[in-house]
Amino acid sequence: MKNIAHYFLSSALFVATLTLGGCAKLDEVPDSSISPANFYKTDADYLAAINGAIKPWFSGYGAFDFNNALLLSGGAEDVTSRPTAPTLKAYDEFKPDVNGFQAAQEWTLLYKSINSCNLIIASIAQNTTIPQANRNAYEGQARYIRALAYFNLTRWFGEIPIVTVANQVTADQVGQSTVAQVYQVITDDLKAAETMLPLTFPDKGRPTQGAAKTLLAEAYLTMAGWPLKDATKYALARDKAKEVMDGGQYSLEANFADLWKVSNKLTNREFIFMFNGVSTASYVEGSHLHVASRPGEEGGWDDMMSEARFFNAFPAGPRKDATFHTVFTDAARTTWQKSNVGQPYMAKYRDAGAAATANGPVASNDGDGFFVMSRYAEVLLIYAEAANMAEGSPSAAALAAINQVRRRASGGNQALYPDLTTGLSQSAFDAAVLAERAWELAFENKRWFDLVRKEQVVAVNKALYPNVSAKNQLIPKPQKEVDMIQGLKQNPGY
Repeated sequence: MKNIAHYFLSSALFVATLTLGGCAKLDEVPDSSISPANFYKTDADYLAAINGAIKPWFSGYGAFDFNNALLLSGGAEDVTSRPTAPTLKAYDEFKPDVNGFQAAQEWTLLYKSINSCNLIIASIAQNTTIPQANRNAYEGQARYIRALAYFNLTRWFGEIPIVTVANQVTADQVGQSTVAQVYQVITDDLKAAETMLPLTFPDKGRPTQGAAKTLLAEAYLTMAGWPLKDATKYALARDKAKEVMDGGQYSLEANFADLWKVSNKLTNREFIFMFNGVSTASYVEGSHLHVASRPGEEGGWDDMMSEARFFNAFPAGPRKDATFHTVFTDAARTTWQKSNVGQPYMAKYRDAGAAATANGPVASNDGDGFFVMSRYAEVLLIYAEAANMAEGSPSAAALAAINQVRRRASGGNQALYPDLTTGLSQSAFDAAVLAERAWELAFENKRWFDLVRKEQVVAVNKALYPNVSAKNQLIPKPQKEVDMIQGLKQNPGY
């Protein structure tokens, strides 16, 4: 596609002055004036450029601010859509269209972010006027964001183009790189980022050293599974997660339900990296997860909800109560079983500030909600899984890590989630961690990728969807991109 080349050439023309906790507008820079050498000169330039690289992820009904990212991962049992919307249910039913809108939009937005990061990194190398600490912070953020983009792209689509400043003008001729080559870019970026980024920023929505280490641990864990199956990465995932645990920057929120309150999103110590919506500027800056995940009976759009099989399997307790929305706030107090869709709904995205408080109807499509990419509970679970797999059995430290999560989930009643104890085999403990990840990280775009790396997509879904096969571990690349990029091949079976 010249489309990818077009976006790589034009995406840097739009730089968001989005403050990560505030409002935003787009500034258009003339086509002829943009280049790393002549545009990014001052701190203000770099701040605007970083914000512009983040913007495609969470703005304007595009990616993680709305339904696209979760629907692309709908092959997991935690997310589905209404039966009357076949285009929304396509991935859930393992009937994806090679021309599907959601995949095409995510592809474009993430490569747009990559292009912005490429320009920042190239410019930093030429800049000698800004203090070194500031340059490190800008480059570290760009490398984290670029790694996050490639991480999502390769997990969804497999072999993809690796585009740099050097080849972006001829991006339609780049072809595709192997998954191993993509992960080399990801890990190289994150290793650099963790040495450049500070422990904290004044605003919550910027990637920090802890975010880089956490994403690197998650990448190593993924590399240990399908398709690379490099078991040596378990030890690296364990060690990197341990660095985050030992750093003292993060801890579990005492009450699981409090994590999902807008009033708590910028002050809790559990969130490591998040995208943050702000409703006071325009629909571009607002979050839209609350309207996408609300039942129609409450003025929502019924775009995404959970599945009854996931709800029924979920262990009872305070965590389940805070994860699902089952009795609606309409006049009839409709239960999910009697709703128009007949499935339980998500509770994590209900609070969007004045736009839609947790207990009220939708007042506005634009909210103050958020999407968490990394939080401390996942670090503990990465450590538990990776340590067990690297060491051959669950150690006391691995047990302690998962039991922290289970104790918080119990809300103080450990009879609901009793501690796991010594004596479990490696395989039994691994299964327990995978289940714990399903419950703890529901609706956070984790479950699908867990099923893929563990090669459980078919086993989990075969009874409900007999058409599922191993090909569905990847989704189809946008056919428009395949047709236009020389050397880019459609995934097998599509």
